Amino acid sequence: MGLGWWGKQIVTCLDDSDKIAVTRGVDVNLDGVRDFAAVRGMEIGDSYEDVLADDSIDAVILVTPHALHEEQVLAAAAAGKQIFCEKPFALSSDAAMRMLEACDKAGLKAVGIGHERRFEPALEAMKSHLDGDDFGTLIHIECNWSHNNFTKASTSGSSWRKDSKQAPLGTLTALGVHITDYFQSLAGPVSRLRAVANSRSDLFPGNDVVAVQFSFESGVTGFMCNIASTPFHSAIKVFGDKGWGEARENSNVDIPEPATLTTRWLDEELTTQTYASQNTVKANLEQWADAAQGQGDYRFTRDHLLHNVEILQAIVASAETGDEVQVR
Repeated sequence: MGLGWWGKQIVTCLDDSDKIAVTRGVDVNLDGVRDFAAVRGMEIGDSYEDVLADDSIDAVILVTPHALHEEQVLAAAAAGKQIFCEKPFALSSDAAMRMLEACDKAGLKAVGIGHERRFEPALEAMKSHLDGDDFGTLIHIECNWSHNNFTKASTSGSSWRKDSKQAPLGTLTALGVHITDYFQSLAGPVSRLRAVANSRSDLFPGNDVVAVQFSFESGVTGFMCNIASTPFHSAIKVFGDKGWGEARENSNVDIPEPATLTTRWLDEELTTQTYASQNTVKANLEQWADAAQGQGDYRFTRDHLLHNVEILQAIVASAETGDEVQVR
């Protein structure tokens, strides 16, 4: 559902999947997707209701504007379909709760979410170091993940991505929610945060900068910055009392380039490991497909989906007032 830039990317990533067969596509601009669908033998239409009524369809993958997620998830759950929803899952915790309760009522074993960052090899390796106590006691985590993709003419058709109501605080819903999800997988739930948003460049409408300070329930501190008007940059850092790690990527997920993980331990030796690009979108979707059918666990729990929306809502609230906000 939704065959814009990212919807097409997901379908392409699943071309060789033996777990998920994409047989139908729904979009409001059929003329713009006919050629793409024809190459893959996909049936296309503009009616979501027709898809939900089709007994041959097991699941829906929702790649639609954020404000539509709640209505579409509730409809899919009522129709008994398995559900994968792009991030952010919802724009408010109340909406997320209604969506998750509907999925629980429908008996869904797993709800998919488009946070493929957890499947990036360098970030998986960094979490493995943390889980293995290589970093020791976790002290602090931080990230700057920024790019200027939305200032380019090629994305002008996705005007909703620049709409402050559907995509508040610049690239928060495009980039920041990926990072807050990864952060919670490292340090657990966020207890409170303070956010600052700013407009620095005329190339992006509204806030092109958001910076957030986090305090986690575990006692860990954190920092995140997203900029919508600078060339691609991605650095995620983890600091412990036995060592630190820094994961760097050189391009967005749709461009296959290697990433690096640099570590430094108490012996002061620096080590850099390079990781080849992987199809992380496929990895995420296939793990969800297995879990939805009761064949293994999914990396994202119900609480993870809800809490990341709580973090998003708190960041927006804090940026509006400048005050520190309790997350839950």
